[in-house]
Amino acid sequence: MSDDRDERIRQRAYEIWEALGRPEGGQQQHWTQAEAEILADEGHGTASAPEGTEDLVPDGAPKRR
Repeated sequence: MSDDRDERIRQRAYEIWEALGRPEGGQQQHWTQAEAEILADEGHGTASAPEGTEDLVPDGAPKRR
């Protein structure tokens, strides 16, 4: 994976973590979601949301109900 892509994934994972209220744990889940989003943006296949992230809108913020 390129350094640029890793940095974009890291930044997106951080944004997801912040949007969720900075919870303890979940780093792998945030990274996986961020990676899927970045790869989808780059046009690499289809990305599905990791389990437990279906309640997030595309920017990573929780959906309002």
